[in-house]
Amino acid sequence: MEPKKYQTTIGIVVLLALIGGGYLFTRQNQGLPLILSPATLPAATSTAQAGMTTTTTASGTVSVTSTGGGYTIKEVSVERESPAPKAPDYNAPIVFSASSNLTTEQKASIQTQAAAMRVQLSKNSAEYTPWLVLGGFFKQAGDYAQAEEIWTYVSLKWPNDGTVKGNLGDLYLTYLKDYPKAEASYLGAIKNDPGQVNAYRNLFTLYSTVYTPRNSAAADILKEGIRNNPETLDFYTSLARYYRDNGRTEEARAAYDVAIAQAKRLATASNFGAANDLEAEKAALK
Repeated sequence: MEPKKYQTTIGIVVLLALIGGGYLFTRQNQGLPLILSPATLPAATSTAQAGMTTTTTASGTVSVTSTGGGYTIKEVSVERESPAPKAPDYNAPIVFSASSNLTTEQKASIQTQAAAMRVQLSKNSAEYTPWLVLGGFFKQAGDYAQAEEIWTYVSLKWPNDGTVKGNLGDLYLTYLKDYPKAEASYLGAIKNDPGQVNAYRNLFTLYSTVYTPRNSAAADILKEGIRNNPETLDFYTSLARYYRDNGRTEEARAAYDVAIAQAKRLATASNFGAANDLEAEKAALK
């Protein structure tokens, strides 16, 4: 994975050998020694030191002139790596919650499979899959805090992955009841992978039941899901039924027409008869 790159403008270090000693320009607030910052200089300023002036041009280049001659400081770019996320302890024991209702055999199976993931991580702690799966075992056990810690780490180490963000969304929505974090996680999953159809479904559930950041949120997320996944029939039917259930009859009729057309076009053994059911629902609209 490529590290995140930051662009910043700094000045090249200037050492002016003047009578009585040298002068070093520093930018204290960045903690970087020997740096002249063009952004902090006025367009044309005479410095307090006799015989030296600085001028910032329209392009951002700074010209420094002294009795010893002219000096030009040009803008340069540097790259700064973001700090690597700290990995959690993959050997942390799994704490089974009483609410998990797991049998002794199920607990033993989780422990065995988790141990296999730990072995893989002991050989290569930079491997994605064992971290993702290990977090799932903690979730199964009802150890949600540890599942959150592991999956948060995975989401930071692999920021372009959609799966782990979807997993975090499920954890926040269903178990931790942290709806703003659930929304952020699902939206992150969709941003990274617009094909994450469950993220759209769960966001629709979130927006239409317990957390509505704006009135159009539920319909909007279904429309976005349809744009990015036009073959997913339940997005069309959910939108039609959402309008129906909220008394938006005309919008419901139009949405049913589209859903019926899609159902006929996508007719398979698994959704055989869906078009007929949708036509009946549309006919029952008041």
